[in-house]
Amino acid sequence: MTPTPAPKETLLPQQEEKLRDLTTQSWNLELVISGAALFAVLQLPDLLDEAFDYFRYNLMSQTAGMQGLFPLMAYSMIKATCYVLFVAFLTNFVMRAFWVGLVGLLAVYPTGIHYDRIPFTTKYAQDKMAAKLGPLNSYILRLDRRCNIVFAVAFLFVFGLIVIALSYLLTVLVYSLVRPVIPDPYWKNIKLTAYALFACYLLASIVLSLPKVRAHPVGGNLNYRFGTLTKLLFWGLYTPFVFILNTFYSHLPYQSILRTIGLMMGAFFVLIAFEFLADFSRIDRRTMSLNQRHLYTARVDSQYINSSAYDNQRADGQYIEVASIQADVIRDPYIRLYIAYPKALDTLLIRLAPEPVWSDTLPRAEKRRQFAEWSHQQINQLMRIVINDSLYRSPDLLFTQRDHPQQRGWQTVLLPTNLKMGKNTIQIRIQADSSAKGEEIMTIPFWYIPEK
Repeated sequence: MTPTPAPKETLLPQQEEKLRDLTTQSWNLELVISGAALFAVLQLPDLLDEAFDYFRYNLMSQTAGMQGLFPLMAYSMIKATCYVLFVAFLTNFVMRAFWVGLVGLLAVYPTGIHYDRIPFTTKYAQDKMAAKLGPLNSYILRLDRRCNIVFAVAFLFVFGLIVIALSYLLTVLVYSLVRPVIPDPYWKNIKLTAYALFACYLLASIVLSLPKVRAHPVGGNLNYRFGTLTKLLFWGLYTPFVFILNTFYSHLPYQSILRTIGLMMGAFFVLIAFEFLADFSRIDRRTMSLNQRHLYTARVDSQYINSSAYDNQRADGQYIEVASIQADVIRDPYIRLYIAYPKALDTLLIRLAPEPVWSDTLPRAEKRRQFAEWSHQQINQLMRIVINDSLYRSPDLLFTQRDHPQQRGWQTVLLPTNLKMGKNTIQIRIQADSSAKGEEIMTIPFWYIPEK
């Protein structure tokens, strides 16, 4: 058997003494770090919401299938990890604050608890409490150790959050920015190669983890070398992560480790599932996963009031989901219409309006001018706007970008002549020509009550 290598370095006596002083005074740093971490973690969910909304409307090129679902899953996992971090640091903060209170109490009463002097109790109860609870200074030491353990576990979650966030960020960027420029046949081969490599990785990890394989010198060497490959997945955080993890592994029983990991992973995945449903409901408010009603439906546009479709109801800074008009109750003889242009809509528009080949001899300014005129003509031909039962033939849509939040789209002012008192509808459809069926993107109901 290969002997266990000695530690790389040993501490001098004065260094050990300094380390003991640092460990005894670490509680004040823990309180400061826990308080700062609580404040920072509380800000993260809102920042994540804003970042994901910007990505979804401005950078996400595909919303169907796994390409549309994967970013949402990553976003929900990171938010769930933030909540776990908040609970971990809050637990440490409360426990450490309680410990500070006990230390202060011990400074006032250095002899601790005298169980034989406790009033309103019997001698039997006093003996039982003394045997079960023990002295105050012993409990303070035990609580101090538990605070340190909770703090270390919280930082395990911090490292895990960073690794998960960076990994998913890389994957989302690949799917959103690299994937659209790779032809489908090549992308299929890339996916098959990635699946094969992942299957080989799983098979190798299972085989090299077998006790008989690890017991062999060659197998043990390969198992160690294979395990070091995981360093690449930790984005430079492998060393601090492993120091904390191996300290727990070397002091806790094997069964206790497995039970703790199982319980934590199970609770974490349940939290991710609930967070995913909540985020999905926030993004698509017509989805009612956890809050259904017997006679309630939001699947038909003409029977549903979408607050983001009305400028007077939409919250400040909220994205327009598809299109919007100035109000749910219109008193003006015109309709100010805005149609959002998310990046994902390009998948349809590129197919319906392929860009022509421009002459290479044209100056850049002239080419930009011709492209602007061509794109303006194409979108006004493709976009069909129907008010009640009449097609509005001249929408004259112009390009625009909203300031807060930044969202690109088209805007126009319609002057319809067929508005009726009461409820009306405006339907927006993308249609290549009059013979094609087209694709309805939204129907907005509104009420027309003119000024008297």
